[in-house]
Amino acid sequence: MSKADTHTAHQLLADEQAVDDNLVQRLVDGSPHYVCRHCDTPVAPAGPDWRHRLTKVFEGAPSTAGPHLNDNARRYLDVDVVLRQGFCPGCFTALFTETVPARNGETP
Repeated sequence: MSKADTHTAHQLLADEQAVDDNLVQRLVDGSPHYVCRHCDTPVAPAGPDWRHRLTKVFEGAPSTAGPHLNDNARRYLDVDVVLRQGFCPGCFTALFTETVPARNGETP
């Protein structure tokens, strides 16, 4: 059985709620957490700021995503932007990818 077959065969437990293809919400030590559907690793406490609580995050120049993005955001925006990608700390599945303003004005 391939990993894709295993993923689609994953049945939600009674205390789980699907978040997306990669995450479920489950109680961990009595509090709601997002948990990786691929390796069962708790990723972050559930809530709107979960992306900021990840321990595995890549941040770099937008061009690291490929030739369709360039690093010249200042031509169009008043801020520098970065590519940010968050990963599961257990199996390194990409959980999100975004192009966002650099934190605290830092340049990539």
